[in-house]
Amino acid sequence: MLLYARMTNATEILSVVLLIAGVSLMLVVHILVVFWALRRGLGSRGTSHTTTDEERGAGGGGGLSAGELGALPCHDFKQAEAADGAGGGDCAVCLEAFEPGDRCRRLPRCDHSFHAECVDSWLKKSGACPVCRADVVDRPPKG
Repeated sequence: MLLYARMTNATEILSVVLLIAGVSLMLVVHILVVFWALRRGLGSRGTSHTTTDEERGAGGGGGLSAGELGALPCHDFKQAEAADGAGGGDCAVCLEAFEPGDRCRRLPRCDHSFHAECVDSWLKKSGACPVCRADVVDRPPKG
């Protein structure tokens, strides 16, 4: 009987030690993953905020400058456009339907329409249409 009691105590002690070790290991892995994700997210955000409009416009990131972006046509979406089928549909950036009164931007070269806020954030990073990849504005060749 005493031998059985000692085995149970040793088994219980081993079980508790392994449980504590396992929980500690999971906690350390969780903390490392969180730090990795935060560092990766902050690092990519930090580089985009430090790039100036001139650097982006000069081929630094390929996006449009504030002046080029402001020169693109912008309009308020109307219910009549949706009925005609000319400008109705969804914004390809956010995938939301156009609603009357939404501020929209139609790209001049390809006539694709988007919510102005959605496509502006895209065009700050890329000078191409999100749908067909056509250049949005004429740029002089590099060199």
